[in-house]
Amino acid sequence: MRNWFEHLQDRLSTWHAEGLARELKVAEGAGVRFKLRSQEVLSFASNDYLGLSTHPQVVAAAKAALERSGAGATASPLIVGHKSEHVELESALAAFKQSEAALVFASGYQAALASLGALAGAEDTILLDRLAHASLLDGARLSGARVRTFKHNDLADLERVLGRELGDDPHGPKPRAKRRAIVVVESLYSMDGDAAPLAELVAVTERAGALLLVDEAHATGVLGETGRGGLERITKERGGLPEHVVAMGTLSKALGSQGGFICARKLVTDTIVHSGRAYLFSTALAPAAAAAAHAALKLVDAEPQRRERLLALAQAVRASLRAAQLSVLPGTGPIIPVLAGSEQQATAWSEALLKQGIYVPAIRYPTVKKGQARLRISLSAGHSEADCAALLGAMKAEG
Repeated sequence: MRNWFEHLQDRLSTWHAEGLARELKVAEGAGVRFKLRSQEVLSFASNDYLGLSTHPQVVAAAKAALERSGAGATASPLIVGHKSEHVELESALAAFKQSEAALVFASGYQAALASLGALAGAEDTILLDRLAHASLLDGARLSGARVRTFKHNDLADLERVLGRELGDDPHGPKPRAKRRAIVVVESLYSMDGDAAPLAELVAVTERAGALLLVDEAHATGVLGETGRGGLERITKERGGLPEHVVAMGTLSKALGSQGGFICARKLVTDTIVHSGRAYLFSTALAPAAAAAAHAALKLVDAEPQRRERLLALAQAVRASLRAAQLSVLPGTGPIIPVLAGSEQQATAWSEALLKQGIYVPAIRYPTVKKGQARLRISLSAGHSEADCAALLGAMKAEG
């Protein structure tokens, strides 16, 4: 048997040969222009959709919190880590999402693990859309619940799987005893850029008596009439977030900070506080990050032109890429995936663009299926029309 280091070297060599090698690139600076590998680049890689990570009010809020509360929370939330910055942000998030309560976490990944781990157990089933983020899949697996998937955005397949898991399918080969279920989706999918049919999902899960966890990570601040996410129209129609819906999200994308959140009934957030292991046994979100996110949340309302500009840029870039006959996946919002095919081709395409000073990351297995590698364009309100023209020219030349 080969020793550990020979085994690890073999794995690394295989990844390199298959075009799956990873590199920790050092990025210096902020905004859409910074240094990467000591080279000045125009970046289409970050999730800073509204360009708020460098907004003076966001930076000032973080600085003030640093002076007031220090660099870190210093303990888990239930010890002494829960600060006034967290309380204020949670109150603002609950109002923003029209939910009864909110809870913040040190990362979106932690929010997924803590929430699913607290809400579900061995007697329950978690059903995930097949394109749901890895953090949601990991949270489902770690919960101990039975994990099932359904075809992406396919309501008929969801109802079929739900019927079997809840014991309501008389045509199933082995009808099971009734179980509780949580359906897990993203409102805006991070790698394909398309939106979930949320109104229909809310109706299906409500009829079935299931919970619906909606990851609004890429939709918060971007989608909805006022940037409140994919669920905004539903909450407006119902006068609040539906009782059986749990809205999850991050503070690290359109809000330009770092961390994660859950908005739901207080019964749900209390359950996570009592039994969400990833919440209980982790140091709380840094107060400065909470204060920065709170300031950004206010700017979503105060500066709607950022969102409007972002969506207009996205529409124009999509249309130009399609006119150039590049393989653009259908979608909504600032995430624009351009299919490359093989992992090697996607990597070579990304590297060729980087030589021109434009950074668009290659997304490969295991983030997406093998053979579906792509370049993932992430637009920001900080991009200009000239920036987008430079991107399009380089994409056409190299594609």
